[in-house]
Amino acid sequence: MRAARRASAALAACVAVGIMAGASGPAVATPPSTSAVAAATPYVGTGTWVSVFAGDAVWDHPWRHVRLMHERGVRTLYLQTASTSTPARTDLYRPSRLAAFLHAAHARGMTVVAWYLPPLRRVAREHDRAMAAIGFRTSRGQTFDGFALDIEPSATTPSGDLRDDNLRRLSRRLRASVGPDYPLGAIVPSPRGMQIIKRFWPDFPYGIVGRFYDAVLPMSYSTYRVSGAAATYDYTATNVALLRAELGDLPIHLIGGEAGALSGRETSAFVAAAGDGGAAGASLWHYGRTGPEDWAALQRLTVP
Repeated sequence: MRAARRASAALAACVAVGIMAGASGPAVATPPSTSAVAAATPYVGTGTWVSVFAGDAVWDHPWRHVRLMHERGVRTLYLQTASTSTPARTDLYRPSRLAAFLHAAHARGMTVVAWYLPPLRRVAREHDRAMAAIGFRTSRGQTFDGFALDIEPSATTPSGDLRDDNLRRLSRRLRASVGPDYPLGAIVPSPRGMQIIKRFWPDFPYGIVGRFYDAVLPMSYSTYRVSGAAATYDYTATNVALLRAELGDLPIHLIGGEAGALSGRETSAFVAAAGDGGAAGASLWHYGRTGPEDWAALQRLTVP
């Protein structure tokens, strides 16, 4: 997969960042070709997110919820496999339920990406937790179709150079462990949000994302910053443009939200901006709060 992305280096030179005419002027990026998006599998298309905090109503009934996801057009389930707090000493959260989600999703032709939020404090421990998900195999021999690292500060994350250094070390170790072709994704804070709140992560190390990961998944949570359909479109389009400027043709899977706080028109605007920007895929945070109007809008997503 990384080889395919490197082979499309010439395409990156053709990626241009434009500014949409008008007073509000959202930045709009030129979409990449389908060859670049093909390298993003399994990050293509409509997704949904389940965390370890989704509760027993979800975790106790994987087959039921995967059926509902599939009926609503979900292609990829993003499933959290560990947390530093729930439970603290466990590498995998509820392994039997993880297996059931994998079996249910694969039976319906869906893909499943594991994800984990490391505090970027103990690189060796965090590498082991990530690898526990990547190496997880069910009794039927099924595995996750990819792994995405959630890159955002938590309460115990160090700041400054140490944070960047730990991210670099962890990312390098992960890539070395999985090899060049395993589909690693990087879940990152909203680029526009980091422009607005500069202290959140100054000089975010996009170079690490571009070097070690095959897709970028920005947390483009417009409800934190703006309201209204036009502003939601602008916020989403600006995030796409900023990522294109930093990462060229690296496939983008946009995470909108938060579901439950978005109106139907705002979700439609998010989906439209994702399609217009050539995003490889899109989803909303999170499954439990995604309503009928949200699902209807996501079903209109167009990808290259």
